[in-house]
Amino acid sequence: MHIITLGGYGHFGGLLSCQLANESIHLTIAGRSKQKAEQFIQQNLTEATATISAVAIDAQDLNLAEHLRKLQADLVIYTIGPFQGQDYHVARSCILAGCHYLDLADARDYVANFAELDHLAKAHGVTALGGASTLPALSSAVIAHFLPHFQQLTHLDYAINLGNQTTRGEATVSAILSYCGKPFTTLIQNHMHKVYGWQNTHRMDFNPALGRCWVSNCDVPDLALFPTKYPTLQTQRFYAGLELGFLHLGLWGLTWLVRWRLISNLAAWCKPIIWLGERFRYFGSANSGMVIHLSGKDQQGEALNIEWQLLAQDNHGPLIPTIPALILARRLARGETFSSGAAPCIERISLHEFTQALAHLHIQQSVRYNGKAVDID
Repeated sequence: MHIITLGGYGHFGGLLSCQLANESIHLTIAGRSKQKAEQFIQQNLTEATATISAVAIDAQDLNLAEHLRKLQADLVIYTIGPFQGQDYHVARSCILAGCHYLDLADARDYVANFAELDHLAKAHGVTALGGASTLPALSSAVIAHFLPHFQQLTHLDYAINLGNQTTRGEATVSAILSYCGKPFTTLIQNHMHKVYGWQNTHRMDFNPALGRCWVSNCDVPDLALFPTKYPTLQTQRFYAGLELGFLHLGLWGLTWLVRWRLISNLAAWCKPIIWLGERFRYFGSANSGMVIHLSGKDQQGEALNIEWQLLAQDNHGPLIPTIPALILARRLARGETFSSGAAPCIERISLHEFTQALAHLHIQQSVRYNGKAVDID
């Protein structure tokens, strides 16, 4: 199987490429610079079991579909963010070229409206999935795993916390900054309410290794998708946080400049904000976490609270967004057939598959039912 990672030598693209290089496939590392792709291969993939090649591809090339057709790609995984404000040119080009498509998008509108391509994908007999990453691919896998325990799932509160030494690319930081201080909607008590990015700042309990951390509002695809997918939901809130409190609260302070319309977008300040953060690089840890609280009524009508926790140590946290795409690519490479069409990547992987993919990583999961620790069933 011929898989192309578009942006395959970038931050997340590079992490995904290194994992795919251990599969029995033909892997092409693609980006604007063939030289950079070749350098990445020489530095990281010399012991790969896959057949590896490099190619220069401009994602915005108007003739992208024809280029992919000549390369005879079976699957393209698009990793070039930030996805906020992007159109579907790459996804549409892959579909027209007759190859399957996955991306690591985390932009709300981009993923939520991805089904616009469904008719085109069906007409060409390929599968295209937007958001094959932490949100909504992993978050929906967790919900689907525990949903049978609920008669009614009414509340969903979840968050991600980034360790200060965790590697993060410029596109990731830019994506977060793009909605800081800006309004978006989330479900609260059965109605969509306006909230502001990186505000509603408060503390939230994570794995004991991380402790109690500051978190703030984040705009993600789940907030648009899950109220429809899980119709009994009454309240849904997603947050993110930085390990060092003074950095988190400093960013919170900057969001007021956007909310008060003194500046239009913090993303324009991405490079100096990254530079400032790097000055404190070796404070904190390389540990990151994710927590999902599911609340409602069990099958007997009694109150049920399930808490799923994930702890990623030793800078393995950045691998998590790549795992859903890795799982899906492996399934395609094994010859599994997917139904054609385009959709957000909701409930396309299982928590069991995700757990299996963590076997060689320093990433742990834990679960509590009504406050009592239990094994993941």
